[in-house]
Amino acid sequence: MQGRKHAAGLLAKAGFTLVEVMVASAISVMVIAGATTGLVNVLRAWRAAGIRSELHMDLEMSMERMQYDLRLSSVGIGLMAFYPASAAEYTAISFPLATPGNDGLLQRDASGNIIWDTTVIYHVRPGSPDELIRSTFSPRNQAATPDQIYAQLVSVVDSASLEDVQNAAMAGEDVTSRTLFRNLVNMVFRPPDMSFDGYAPQYERARTLNWGSMVLGNGTHDLTFTVQRKNADSTGYNVGVDRFAVSFSGSPQEGEIVLPANTHPASPYFSASVSGGSLAAQDMSTYGASWSGRSQLTFTPNFAGAGPAGSKLTFKVQNDLWCDTNFDNPPGAIASNCSRQIDMSFLGQSPYIPDIIIGMDEGLSWSAENVTDGVANSLTVTNIATVNVIHGGTNVPSAIFLNGAFARFQFSAGLNNNLHVRNVQLGERLADDQFVAGTAQPLTFGGSAYALIGAGASVWTDWLRYGIDRDKSYLVRWERRDAGNAIPVGQTDARMWSGSAANTLSYLDGVPDHRLVAMGAMEVRAPSNGVYRSAVFDTRNASPVYKTLTWTHVEPFPYGDVDIRVRSASNPDMSDAGWWYPMGYFQGNTGNDLSPINGGRYVQYEVLFSVAGDHTRLPKVRDVTITWEAPTGIVDLTVDLARGPDYGIITADINGQSFIKGVEAELEIFREGPYGMERAAGIMEVRPLNTGR
Repeated sequence: MQGRKHAAGLLAKAGFTLVEVMVASAISVMVIAGATTGLVNVLRAWRAAGIRSELHMDLEMSMERMQYDLRLSSVGIGLMAFYPASAAEYTAISFPLATPGNDGLLQRDASGNIIWDTTVIYHVRPGSPDELIRSTFSPRNQAATPDQIYAQLVSVVDSASLEDVQNAAMAGEDVTSRTLFRNLVNMVFRPPDMSFDGYAPQYERARTLNWGSMVLGNGTHDLTFTVQRKNADSTGYNVGVDRFAVSFSGSPQEGEIVLPANTHPASPYFSASVSGGSLAAQDMSTYGASWSGRSQLTFTPNFAGAGPAGSKLTFKVQNDLWCDTNFDNPPGAIASNCSRQIDMSFLGQSPYIPDIIIGMDEGLSWSAENVTDGVANSLTVTNIATVNVIHGGTNVPSAIFLNGAFARFQFSAGLNNNLHVRNVQLGERLADDQFVAGTAQPLTFGGSAYALIGAGASVWTDWLRYGIDRDKSYLVRWERRDAGNAIPVGQTDARMWSGSAANTLSYLDGVPDHRLVAMGAMEVRAPSNGVYRSAVFDTRNASPVYKTLTWTHVEPFPYGDVDIRVRSASNPDMSDAGWWYPMGYFQGNTGNDLSPINGGRYVQYEVLFSVAGDHTRLPKVRDVTITWEAPTGIVDLTVDLARGPDYGIITADINGQSFIKGVEAELEIFREGPYGMERAAGIMEVRPLNTGR
């Protein structure tokens, strides 16, 4: 027995057991199977990647081809067509193509119109597989109607072969048709159907909207906004136009400037008409500060029955002009004795909104609070004479804000008792409490040389015709005692403002003091002249032919007058500007011929204000408009529209032609791969700008 066990042990040491052999075999099979599967997967992945690469290459090449073609095209009546006609998305497109010349520019006929020499059609012919086909017809039939162009597109789409496309040619056209690639293809075109939905839960100004582009020539054009429908949540179809720009220079025009008719420069520059509705101007400042000029033009459709069909707002727009109406884009370069102001006096007349103007400066020109610590107390006056110092711009602290031709002063009593003021004089300051010889003039109170001011009260002197120059300093001297040097009982309490001890603000019986006594403010009326020089405007035209200058003013002649002159230059800093034209300013606000000025790209104007009489009737400028000949070229429509709970959905066109916002093309390609269907897809939006770029 012992011998048999020993023999079995020796046998086991000599080789493999059957179990070991079977396990080893199984492991080998698994390793080989895994390696084979991995190799197959690698090959399948490599093949799938190759298919995807081919699909993406076909996609990119095709979309680049379409993009290049579309950028040499244009959208418009009788130009572009889509198939099928009644669809929201289209599967085929026909458009005109222009060929650039050796100079890179598109060829034009004698009238300056682009020569569309080729018709291009893209469509997919179903099959096994599908084919993406590009067909060209050249020379394009220039007399073809929109119906004929669409019929040609239908004929191409219905063709069963490349040879059949020949049958779609019009008289005189040669046809070339080629397959860009063969695969399962989905192709969708979306035309430039641009609209604006004005609905919002509350009134607000929308962001500036670029509506699109088109080629626009010189002269007057009709810009029309048409109400189409409304958002389901909106309670109305209103349209709010803050401002818009559609010209070669991009100069903006305020919507509300067209109301009332001819208050602003006469038509055709600023006018509007409506169909099926009414216009009103609205002050929108309560809804935020973003509205240009604080206001907008509101169009309210006035339709009956099924909807707003036919409700249109049409502006007459000029290509090209600069209408400076808010004087802030760009802001003025010089404003001497005048400034940009919000004038509320127009609320009482059509269009019943405030207006932003350039007007003469007047009003508060100096105050005690601005030159002291601002804290007012009472002071019992014991001195005979008080001389208050009004520092001008060449002194510290300078406090005179405005120049003026008339002046008056405010005197105030203290809180504890009355104040008696007499023998007040105004004059230029020489030194200490001395007047410049010959400059002192008396100030009165209702024609009297004295005033009794009640405790805590203030009174103003009469207006004195006296020129105030903000660069000079002045003295105002007054007395407390009467002619017999008696002290009036209960009439010695003055309001007093304390300042820095380092500054002389008054002289009390000749002694310098850092306090102002009794006198708290100076007010001025506008000076006799003022000058406003505009910023420099860029016409974006290298050599414009300037035409006219017009402006809107309030001119209470002979008490107030407005005159304007103009210059132009080739450099934006006006360093090469010609002379101001005319040398003596234009006197009237219409019919001013600008053709004598040199045709520089940059233009600027200057306003001279003049005031006479009692200076209570002041001239104002509401807008200034300069026009010039515009070259035919691409312009954008940019619009600042309003949104609100009762606003509708609108479209826009100019002269009946839609703006070009872009043609959207979506292309999707499929091919069967080792893992199923492989796919490549892309979307592009192309703006056909007739440029090839």
